[in-house]
Amino acid sequence: MDKLPPDVQPVLHEYLDALQSRLPGLVAALYLHGSIALRAFDPRFSDVDFLALLSRRCTNSDLSSLAEIHHVVMTKYPRPVLDGGYLQWKDIGQTEENIGAHPYYHDGQLQSDGCGEVNAVTWWLIKNQGVVLLGPNPRELEFEVGGERLSSYTLSNLNEYWVAFITQPRRIAWLLYEYGIQWSVLGVLRQYYTLREQQVISKVAAGAYALENLPSKWHRIVREATNIRQRAGPSLYKNRVARAVETGRFLRFVIRDCNSRYGI
Repeated sequence: MDKLPPDVQPVLHEYLDALQSRLPGLVAALYLHGSIALRAFDPRFSDVDFLALLSRRCTNSDLSSLAEIHHVVMTKYPRPVLDGGYLQWKDIGQTEENIGAHPYYHDGQLQSDGCGEVNAVTWWLIKNQGVVLLGPNPRELEFEVGGERLSSYTLSNLNEYWVAFITQPRRIAWLLYEYGIQWSVLGVLRQYYTLREQQVISKVAAGAYALENLPSKWHRIVREATNIRQRAGPSLYKNRVARAVETGRFLRFVIRDCNSRYGI
């Protein structure tokens, strides 16, 4: 616990103490993935992504207690936010379709039968870089996430979620704001890296990788996104409209390049 980011430690202490006090024995294993596993936690942007494996199925009483625990933790520590699912042991390493509905905490609400984001990237991170809070070392768990599965999920994600930033007005509007620039540019670059290297990387690291592997004409928008993420200096663009237009062009280029090389 002491090796975790300082902003995260009190949140997790509160959460774990409450679990042990209110629901002893329910959570048999608890892992952190996402930015913490990638050693890229940013208190401005990052959630505390977790995945819990349960010793039994939740009763209505268990679900009420979990909801209360999360409410207490969020009230005491509004940031960073916990985000994750509660699965059964049989769900380890499974696809989203095979896992089905399960308790999931997201955006301050516990859904008793949600379908949280537990996908190939989640399992790859847990298996290869997951942080253990409870339970066995994830490297010893009996599942694997091969490069083909990771690439297949990434390509689907690119063409379902990320393509919206060049096709849907609501998402395109995000590109007028700094948050949207860093989220979209570095987000698609993570997909680009995974398809090329069949591994998972942080947003900032994906930006650095892009500067080494993409044509120089795209370097300014990559640096802009990275600078926003790291709060490093003024904008490299004269106005946000020109920056948004350039971002749209860049996203189209990366998505088209990935599809032509790796699938569609």
